[in-house]
Amino acid sequence: MNWRGFGLIVALIALGMPGQFVFAEEVNELEGEIADREARIDQIQDQMEEYRARVNELSNETAGLLNDIALIENQTAIAELNIITAQVQIETEQLELQILDQRINEETARMERQQDMMGELLFEMHKQSRVGLLEVIFGAESFNELFSGVELLTSVNTDLNQTYQATTASKERLESDHVDQEVRVESLLRLQDDLEALVLRLEHQETAKDVLVSETQSSEAQYRVLMSELRQEQQYITSQVSSLQFELEQKLSESGGESDYVVGTMISPLPDAILTAYYHDPTYPFRHLFEHSGIDLAAPTGTPIRAAAPGIVAWTRTGRSYGNYTMIIHEGGFATLYAHMSAFGANAGEYVTRGQTIGYVGSTGFSTGPHLHFEVRLNGIPVNPYTYITD
Repeated sequence: MNWRGFGLIVALIALGMPGQFVFAEEVNELEGEIADREARIDQIQDQMEEYRARVNELSNETAGLLNDIALIENQTAIAELNIITAQVQIETEQLELQILDQRINEETARMERQQDMMGELLFEMHKQSRVGLLEVIFGAESFNELFSGVELLTSVNTDLNQTYQATTASKERLESDHVDQEVRVESLLRLQDDLEALVLRLEHQETAKDVLVSETQSSEAQYRVLMSELRQEQQYITSQVSSLQFELEQKLSESGGESDYVVGTMISPLPDAILTAYYHDPTYPFRHLFEHSGIDLAAPTGTPIRAAAPGIVAWTRTGRSYGNYTMIIHEGGFATLYAHMSAFGANAGEYVTRGQTIGYVGSTGFSTGPHLHFEVRLNGIPVNPYTYITD
């Protein structure tokens, strides 16, 4: 076989023709499955739009027990569809990862073939280089033979350069695919975390209807009484915080506080918890009764709750809405509230440091399950806690 023929053969090997059709067929099948799932997500989104439209209608209607029950039922349906969507998205990411794995395996095999070919070409060039130039010239019986030898070396050198470039390109594609793979894995993990949070949100939504029926005894009159009591409690808390703020801040300034504390910065009271309701959450099941003035962090009963910042405990109380709850006054006009606790961990008038345990997660009061309702108040008015939480 002459070297030109060998060069063509190894060039074909470098292109990785064997297995390409099998790889393409498998990818086409996977992409078909992905398309099916994307179509399924579109269908779910259409269903969710119908439920959202109904939720908007109910939200604009006058508050009432039957209205709120219908609102909770529609929000529960949305939560269920959100879970199905997350599950389908996870399946889609897993299929995308399978395609990437296929591509990585194919590119790895291609690069190995190219490297083997480079080894052969280098070996042959080494053999040819052992014959000196004068020997090639004077040993040739004719000019045709001489030119054939020169062409041979040129052809081998060209094949070597092409194979080197092909190997370099394969390596770059492989590195890019590995980066894509890492991104896909991170996306998959986020989706799995989202799914866990969605399941918890659904559990709280499903419980909300039972809580509302139980608290009102299915009576519209009792619903009105409950609404009045909950709003009175909110107003009482706001007025009490405002009156205690100045007095306790003076004590804080006299105590010296923590030297490294920056006023207005806070840590999460439950760093490993799952967020189940946002500040002013539009999906909050009891929004007609009262605006959701904090965030809900789900965690097992008995999980220690940390003070978000150094301060003085204003009170530890038990109320209809918040169950067992603690209010802490901080510098700069800030106060934090921790509700639904199973037990208190600090006493009224006590100075607490940032991160100190001030209570334990529970489900006391008007609650849909074990969680912490956490509020941040500035000059007595609730504000978004995530504006101030730095960790």
